[in-house]
Amino acid sequence: MNDSIVSSCLEASLLGQAIVNDNGEFLFVNTAFCEQFGYAKEEVLLLSIESFFIYEEHDRSRQKDPLLKRGREKEQFEKLILHGKGYLQKTLLTVTDVSKKEQTCFHIQLDQLMNVGGLEGERSLLEASIRNRDEVRLPKKILDGITDAIITIRLDGQFLYVNDEAERMLSMTWEQLQYCDFWACLKETKNETLTKKFYQLLVGEEYAQVEYFHDLSEQWFDVRAYRSDEQVTMYFINITERRQMEKELRIKEENYRSLVENTPETIMVHDGMKIVYLNPAGKALFGFSQPQKLIGLKLQGILSSHDIARAREDARQLLSGKISVSNAIYQIMLQHGKALEVEATTTVIRFRGKPAFRTILKDVSERKKVDDLIRKSDKLAVVAQLAAGVAHEIRNPLTTVKGFLQLFQKEQKYNPFYLNLVMEELDRVESIIYEYLTLAKPNFDNQFKKLEIVNLMNQILTLTKTQSNMNNVTLEFEYEEVPMITGLEKQLKQVFINLIRNSIEAMNENGTITIRVLNHPDQQICIQVEDNGCGISKERIERLGEPFYSTKEKGTGLGLMVCYKIIEHHNGVFNIYSEEGIGTKIEIILPALLEGKKNEVLLS
Repeated sequence: MNDSIVSSCLEASLLGQAIVNDNGEFLFVNTAFCEQFGYAKEEVLLLSIESFFIYEEHDRSRQKDPLLKRGREKEQFEKLILHGKGYLQKTLLTVTDVSKKEQTCFHIQLDQLMNVGGLEGERSLLEASIRNRDEVRLPKKILDGITDAIITIRLDGQFLYVNDEAERMLSMTWEQLQYCDFWACLKETKNETLTKKFYQLLVGEEYAQVEYFHDLSEQWFDVRAYRSDEQVTMYFINITERRQMEKELRIKEENYRSLVENTPETIMVHDGMKIVYLNPAGKALFGFSQPQKLIGLKLQGILSSHDIARAREDARQLLSGKISVSNAIYQIMLQHGKALEVEATTTVIRFRGKPAFRTILKDVSERKKVDDLIRKSDKLAVVAQLAAGVAHEIRNPLTTVKGFLQLFQKEQKYNPFYLNLVMEELDRVESIIYEYLTLAKPNFDNQFKKLEIVNLMNQILTLTKTQSNMNNVTLEFEYEEVPMITGLEKQLKQVFINLIRNSIEAMNENGTITIRVLNHPDQQICIQVEDNGCGISKERIERLGEPFYSTKEKGTGLGLMVCYKIIEHHNGVFNIYSEEGIGTKIEIILPALLEGKKNEVLLS
């Protein structure tokens, strides 16, 4: 017969079946055998049949007939074994020699299992005498090596087995526990929950589980008890660390919830489609008469179609990991059709076990009003300071014109050459007046237009030349052929006039300011304003751009802050490099106009 068929038949048997060699090492063992011995198949296959047997000293001296002997035919032996759950058990084995020519092997069948009987004293003496025997050392190591406390008792409360961890937990030795009653010990704990759960095992329940705090060791345990026949085996799994972590998490969660609930800023959680959480500040911001209706409200109900598209793109980039934080300005719809501009800062979080988006909303409508006032105030300050220079600049060509006209009047004729000079001076006056009015005129045009940056800088130099001459400062202009840009002409003029004016004020007489227009990598252009003035310390550079912080004695700091804002609106970069006693270089990088690409943007 095929060996695989024999193995299948033995495996299907409800009785324990095993095949061992002449050294007692297992060649085959079925599941029933392992279950009846109380060990996993992997553990059994590593041992020999003799390692499970427990011998008393007098038995060992009288043992003459070995279990594994050639020629045996269904001979029965009664052996005492240590069950995997820690108690002693008598086992009736039937041994048959099934050797072949090429190999010696024996078939072992478990015919009957019975718990150790006898008087309590006799059994205790027997267990005490065999507890540290070599034969039980390996099974004991398996159980004692488990980090969980394991206790096996009879239903009457007699301890049958405890491993080393259980002895440490109970602060008692095995010798002491043999004279203790488990149920009496349980009653002393005065733990009603634990007592009630364990008493259920006495009335027929096969399994009980409860969490238990052990006062002596100040530790938490997840206790799991299993009843088998007239015995109960308990596993005390130490969960102190887990309980401590849960407590810390609860405290953190409560603190976080308190922070979120009481913060004056709106915090909203959404899944990309609808709102799933909104703190009290958010409910006040939206102004709904029934705030509970906000939960589940779709984003389409509060955002325009344009903003919805931007929000979805930001969500896609956040989920893909391309960005970690998204910042955007949205217009949200409040109750009764009112609209409000908000700044939204969004990050990815886990909410109720799923990815979600946490958005912090800030009302920027008032801030935008303040920014506009600051921008207008700074522009007026620039215009006022330029007024004196412009008046002086106009006076010079007018003096020339007046002189030639007086000459013409005196001679009663005019010279064509002098007339051309008069016309050139008048053109210059007209240009200065136009640039001045352009700067002072209120800005109603918000639409980006194509600009030649070199031409723009020439116009700015015309306006600032007088102020530089009055301070004996030389203006130098260097430029490359660069592509066009898109932007707001008046705002960019305001930026560069401000920067040149700051450089003039930072220098003594005979200083030099160099303005450069250069090509920059990645389809950008670079405008530099460099002076050899007093320079700025590193600590002060970090604060430049803050309102009301200035390196000048009577400065407000608003001018540079407005410059930062304008360049930011033009998607540009504003860099400052300076060293005390050497000078300062300000670098502005702006995107170039790409051919065939629409760059007109409506600024809010």
